[in-house]
Amino acid sequence: MSLKKPAQPIQRDVALCYVRLSLTRDETDLNSPERQRTNVLAECERRGWKPEWYEDVEGHKSGTKEDNRPGWLALKARLGDPDVVAIVANDLSRLHRKGWRVGSLLDFLEQHGVGLVLAAPGRNLDLSGPAGKISTMIMALMDEYYATDTSQKQKDSVRHRQGKGIIVGRIPFGTVRNDKSYLQRTTEGVWLLPDGRFVKGQEGQPSPDAQAIWRGYADAAERCLQIFSENRHGRRKIADRLNAEGYRFRDVEGGATPFDPDDVRRITANWVEYGGGIVGGKAHNRRGKEVNPENVTLNPQRAVFEIELCYLVGHILKVRSRDLKRNPDYAVRLDASVFPLSKIVYCAHCEQIALNTQNPAARTFLTGKTGNQKMSRRYRHHTDRGCAAKRRSVKADLLERDFLHLLQSLTVNPDALPLLAQALDHFNNHNQPEDKLTAIQAEIAHWRQRTRNADLLFSKARISEDEWREIIETAEQEIARLHTQVAENQEAEVALKLTMEMVSNLVHNWNQANGEVRRALANSLFEFLTYDLDKQQIVDFKLKPWAELLMQLKVTFDKKTPPSSDENKRVLWRAWRGSSL
Repeated sequence: MSLKKPAQPIQRDVALCYVRLSLTRDETDLNSPERQRTNVLAECERRGWKPEWYEDVEGHKSGTKEDNRPGWLALKARLGDPDVVAIVANDLSRLHRKGWRVGSLLDFLEQHGVGLVLAAPGRNLDLSGPAGKISTMIMALMDEYYATDTSQKQKDSVRHRQGKGIIVGRIPFGTVRNDKSYLQRTTEGVWLLPDGRFVKGQEGQPSPDAQAIWRGYADAAERCLQIFSENRHGRRKIADRLNAEGYRFRDVEGGATPFDPDDVRRITANWVEYGGGIVGGKAHNRRGKEVNPENVTLNPQRAVFEIELCYLVGHILKVRSRDLKRNPDYAVRLDASVFPLSKIVYCAHCEQIALNTQNPAARTFLTGKTGNQKMSRRYRHHTDRGCAAKRRSVKADLLERDFLHLLQSLTVNPDALPLLAQALDHFNNHNQPEDKLTAIQAEIAHWRQRTRNADLLFSKARISEDEWREIIETAEQEIARLHTQVAENQEAEVALKLTMEMVSNLVHNWNQANGEVRRALANSLFEFLTYDLDKQQIVDFKLKPWAELLMQLKVTFDKKTPPSSDENKRVLWRAWRGSSL
């Protein structure tokens, strides 16, 4: 008789709660972390779930990316665990602001039986049917549209300020902004005491000790440029020399720290800003061969230091610069090619082995690779996996051309159009009630009246200019936020049109896109494709669940091949290369 006790079933009651800080200016914003936590916690308590928190609230974390969100990556690692019952977020935009990422997430959650709950009022989701999934995709497209529109406005603002000669972003060490936002020397620095200690202070203030020596931050930056202009030492020796002379660097938290070689790099890389010039991009990513005195003009009227010194530093950086062979951020060779179908196309022979042996690990995907001596781009079979295929690679142009033929064969499913309309009607009815619109319009009128009142008080000298500016700025921000809420109904219609345009113009989008966008398009549409290396043709594929709801395959057979009764079968009975598509 066995003494083993039966395994206790694992209770699924852990909710993975996610909070992300978007572009938030104050705690009253709708996306503030505190507001998100309150809504999410209330939803977990209502359902009796145990919250497990994952947050990305340190600074602005963009929802269009994943690599800059460690909290989200940690949450994704927990999704496959048996005790997880759902993901809980305040709204869908907290998770992603890319439609294809939301689609991939929904597919993963459906496969693992994990729910998705939105805690914000009026944002409940029902993913059990096609209409709910399409509603979710429309909301995701709206969030992506909003993020893209905001990004374009921010970029336009940056171009406007740079056109006026204003530095955008973090200002260089040793400088501050004046009342017109231009750079000038800072009065901050440190006092070097006789016992070796440092005390922060302001230039012109009384000395804390009769023998103390003043070392201003602006003087430190100028001294660093002067030593570098001698072209005799590297960054490490320059840092040691500055420390020996009693200068200190100001870190991002305002503390005084000894110089290190990276601080010297930061100062010398900003020679353009110190000279009153403007160039695009971050100073950290500039190269001396690309940004140098030959193509940069400095402005003596707005320069912080002598422009002759700044030009000399730029010339030395150009001389010391070497040719760049790899991407400085990812160490990828600059001549590397992007393969949009890499790792989603599987070998047909290995696929058959996996089916016969019931071993999914036997599947092998094709990986893009550019050979030595500038050989043609090819998709290659894994070298350590053996199968019956005689050919081990295929030219990238051939495979991508066959994929384009496949896109040409996909059309919008007419049966999906009523579902789209139903989803749009459901979204409008649940998210834009008339009383809510009336309340928003009343609040907009309230803030407009406050601006008129502020103008009147300022004209009669009842309030100061600073108070007037603060009121006007706050009112404009609130009016813009409220207009965004009012526009949700129109944005839903735009999102519906974007959805139809995306699925209707796949071929055009593929032809106009670069390698990165093509890869995103392929991954958002297809779970996988199966390719026969010997026959040189696509033999099988599977669409994403959301795409299957909207699209159907328009099969065109060769004359030599009899048609099948199942026209929507995913196995293609013809060689794509010989197709008339």
